[in-house]
Formats: sequence, C-alpha cells, structure tokens
Amino acid sequence: MKRLNLLTYVIMAISAVMTVYFMLDTSMEGGRVGPYLVWAYILLGSAILLILVLPLFNIVSNPKALKKMAINVGFIVVVLGVAFLLASSAQTPVTEAMPEPPSAFTMKLTDAGLKAAYFLFAGSLLAILFGTVLGVIRNR
Repeated sequence: MKRLNLLTYVIMAISAVMTVYFMLDTSMEGGRVGPYLVWAYILLGSAILLILVLPLFNIVSNPKALKKMAINVGFIVVVLGVAFLLASSAQTPVTEAMPEPPSAFTMKLTDAGLKAAYFLFAGSLLAILFGTVLGVIRNR
C-alpha cells in the first residue's frame, strides 16, 4: 500500500511541475504545449491500460463479476453508439474560418464525444438523485 501511495504522490508531483512549467510559458507560440501533451498522453495511456488489465484479476478470483462487467461494457457501447448516431458532421462558423477546416468525420467524432459526455453526466446526476431519494425512503 505504501508503494501505491508513493506512486500517487510522484504522479501528482510530476503533474504539478508540468502544469507550472506550462503556465510559465509567456510566448505566443505555445512552445511548452508539447511536453504537457506528452505527459497527458502518458497518463491517458496508463489509465486505459489499468482499466483493461485490473478487472482481469477480479474476473479470475470472481467469475461472476464477468457478467456485471459485460453489462457495464454493453451499456457504454450503447451510449457511445447512440451518441455517434445523433452526432452531426456539420461545420461550425469557427471551423469554417480555419485555414484548414477539420474533416466531416472529425466533426462527427467531436460531436459524438460531446454528446456522450452530456449523456453520461446526465446519467450520473440522475443516479445521484435517485440514490439519495431511495436512501431516504429506505431509512424511514
């Protein structure tokens, strides 16, 4: 457990240093964006790897967890699919003014990501609301 806490503090310290380094960039060219993005990609890749690997240990020790995991993955796939189907590939005035506007597929993926985030945020708010109401009803 101490190693995990140490790793957490090291990651937080590196992130803080990278953020300060990024914020101190006063040039208009944004020359410090590159290392900041690389660190963000490292953190994202690590998170995705851990999300995919850690549940395997739980499945080995508890095979019934596979059913719950399959339901959760199916739910996420449905949310992403619905968001992609509802997404628009239309250009906005901002993107039309760009020297090289993004492709229609890029616009569709961006809109799908935003819609998926909206759906998941609304779902989390509803879960909090219903969880609170059910907790009050059950504790009567």
